[in-house]
Amino acid sequence: PKEMLRALHDYLSVERAVIVQASCHGSDNAAMLDCIASDPKRYRGVAIVNDTFSDADFDKLDAGGVRGVRFNFVKHLGGAPDMAVFNRVIDRVKGRGWHVVLHLDAPDIAPLSPMIRKLPLPFVIDHMGRVPGKDGVDQPPLKALLELAQLENCWIKVCGAERISLPPYAEAVPIAHAIVMAAPSRV
Repeated sequence: PKEMLRALHDYLSVERAVIVQASCHGSDNAAMLDCIASDPKRYRGVAIVNDTFSDADFDKLDAGGVRGVRFNFVKHLGGAPDMAVFNRVIDRVKGRGWHVVLHLDAPDIAPLSPMIRKLPLPFVIDHMGRVPGKDGVDQPPLKALLELAQLENCWIKVCGAERISLPPYAEAVPIAHAIVMAAPSRV
């Protein structure tokens, strides 16, 4: 519950946080908006949207503290979105000062890079691109991710070690280090 999240943030001295809409909630952003409303100076959000969202829906999200949209390209979460819908949503949010979060599978980073490079707004690659730690720092997906990191509108979340490594997550450390070194001000 949001009260437990706030207590954890207080305990850890987290002053600000971004609540990213979980895939399991789909495009029903109500719980995220409720959490943001509980402390709007502390929290912002990233929503999952679809083609049915109207301008009024986007205005409501913006007024509720949302500053980005998230798209899953991960196969076990349904795979790539309908790219026509993706492009329409990007066109609708780019003028709002929002960003897009891209949740990718590592093998898809290079093939999707031409599309990603053309994005007309800031983008965030989720969970270190899900680059498998066991494959080390010389693997092609990490190289493609680090090439994207050179773009001024690219940010990479250094999180999700459990998605790229097994406990105690030591294999994730070199991947995280390479990302931080590639774009220290945009991680």
